[in-house]
Amino acid sequence: MYHPKETGNPADPNSEFIELKNVGGTTVNLNLVSFTNGIDYTFGDLTLGAGQYIVLAKDLAVFDAKYDSAFVGTRVGPYQGRLNNGGERITLSDGLGTEIMSFGFKDGWYRITDGEDFSLDLVNPSDTDPNLGEYIDHWRPSSVPKGTPGTADSGHVAQPGDIVINEVLSHSDGNPYNFDWIELHNTTSSSIDISGWFLSDDAKRLDKYVIQPGTSIPANGYRVFRQDTQFGKYSAPGVKAPFGLSEHGEAIYLSSANSIVLTGGFCTKEDFGASEPDVTFGRYTKSAASGYDVDFVSMDSPTYGTPNSAASVAPVVISEIMYHPDAANLQNNYAEYVELYNASGSEVPLYDPANPENTWLFTDEDGEISFSFPPSVSIAAGGRILLVKSLAAFTAEFGTPSVPAYQWLEGRLSNAGEKIELLKPGKPEVDGFVAYYRADRVNYSDGFHDENFRELGYDDPWPTSPDGGGDALHRSSMTSYGNDVGNWTAGAPTPGS
Repeated sequence: MYHPKETGNPADPNSEFIELKNVGGTTVNLNLVSFTNGIDYTFGDLTLGAGQYIVLAKDLAVFDAKYDSAFVGTRVGPYQGRLNNGGERITLSDGLGTEIMSFGFKDGWYRITDGEDFSLDLVNPSDTDPNLGEYIDHWRPSSVPKGTPGTADSGHVAQPGDIVINEVLSHSDGNPYNFDWIELHNTTSSSIDISGWFLSDDAKRLDKYVIQPGTSIPANGYRVFRQDTQFGKYSAPGVKAPFGLSEHGEAIYLSSANSIVLTGGFCTKEDFGASEPDVTFGRYTKSAASGYDVDFVSMDSPTYGTPNSAASVAPVVISEIMYHPDAANLQNNYAEYVELYNASGSEVPLYDPANPENTWLFTDEDGEISFSFPPSVSIAAGGRILLVKSLAAFTAEFGTPSVPAYQWLEGRLSNAGEKIELLKPGKPEVDGFVAYYRADRVNYSDGFHDENFRELGYDDPWPTSPDGGGDALHRSSMTSYGNDVGNWTAGAPTPGS
């Protein structure tokens, strides 16, 4: 229990705890077993029988007051320090300093464990994985508020990933739908009852719509919820606060509940950006996926109640990235570039033809790079253009550009990896607001950031030679989804060709 529910008390009486279990078949002595990272505590001469639990509390008096009705068993404490609400590494060692278990948890794994009074529970404490606890799929929220300290939690209604938010339509213009919708998918081989569960678009009000009794999703099946007859209709059964989906982007939350309060320990969330009319967002599983390495992106076509179509790919894509040209030559580092390619059979204007002052944008996730294309720029069918940090540095390193080249000047591509995006303008709204839709995105890495990928179950899969070794990143298929390491290779730079 790393982030209990806030009490509003300025002194914040701390009700954190850590539960241990003896998963072996014999009694163990905990003498000199200690937490050596995250918190500080050394156990005394205590024994723990096979299958038994012991709870270590931050504050014994606070623990007893809060968990008295639910707690059965042995508790000790207090420990020094406190668990980090943002996540941290926890290490448990024996009396000789040998690690028994070490793992890093993150507050972003499950929203309801971060201040909503649900604990973070191992799915299978008896798992022999040497990296036990390191990945999100090793954990799940407790099935009830306050957790189940000192006992097994048998109240879970589903495992993480069993039910997913699979596809949404948030910009409905009546072709063929004139209503927003949310599609859920059961990824398991058994039917799952979701009666009483909550759907919402607000993290602070998860119970906006209560799914009605008798609602289940069949094995490997789908269930669609509509705005016009369900979650967005004032008079519809289960509606506590009607809502629609924003065409400018937002988040959707699905939480297990009993119609009144959260229970069952299941929660999931999907974010999506601005969407073009009648274009859905859906799940795309990447080639290096472990079940959680999934993007929620625009789809080729709506697939109401059926498996998703392929991810949408714009005619103009990011085709080559040189983010770290020469580690030995600092001046040449400014020769970084991004190449764009028109994979279609027609010229593509990089502006809104009806409003030519609204041009395409190239940006990065931190906003350090924000380049607007000049007016009237187009890219020919099968053509390429270059975006460069410094035209002078690029020319010194690679020669005079063979295709049109534009300087972005402000900001740098990160040598460690980052998210870069190509955005196109939509039609201005009545108030003049212009939404920008993602044409392409690549979240590249330098290949050395294993810690960012471990929770997904694998090491950093990106090639390392583009990180100052002279190579560039090359897109393998111009007509396949771009933000997937499986669609990128390392090779000699070929800017403009």
